Amino acid sequence: MRPFYRTMAYLVGAHVLGLLAMTMCRVVLLLSNMPAEGVDWTLLPTAMAIGVKFDNLIACYLSALPFVVLPILSLCLLGRASQERVMSKAAKVAAWYYGVLYTCVIIVEVSNARYFHFFENHLNISVTEWFGFVGDTAGLIFGDSVNWMFLAVAVLLIVLYEIALWGIYRFYNQSLKG
Repeated sequence: MRPFYRTMAYLVGAHVLGLLAMTMCRVVLLLSNMPAEGVDWTLLPTAMAIGVKFDNLIACYLSALPFVVLPILSLCLLGRASQERVMSKAAKVAAWYYGVLYTCVIIVEVSNARYFHFFENHLNISVTEWFGFVGDTAGLIFGDSVNWMFLAVAVLLIVLYEIALWGIYRFYNQSLKG
């Protein structure tokens, strides 16, 4: 049963890391859209808690597949000689899965911070209308130097997320051997 618990700990770690990444994006949203009249700091903890609940919903959707597949695989392989090798490969696939999905999430959430600044609304399906004006849209995005700062923040968050994710994977992989 120990490999099962280690697998669950790995998945919980990846899930919590995803929540942390989305919380950092939420902080970027707050800091980049600070109202001129200031923030009611008494409401901030409640607002952030609501945001974390929403982020957790997204993270749960993203984690559903790994949380179903890896624990079942771990239980099916209990006591088999190939367990360590198979679980290591399965965890690596899960790390790639999380890496790709959370890279997309971070890009969308950081883009949302800049979008909110202009339109006082969150990104929604209306952005698909811009696909007909790809050249103009690209000019708007890459022509403003402030957008480059948001791009840099997104890249930094992605790099930090990926480093931590692969650290969790390496820790899990070492725990399989011990």
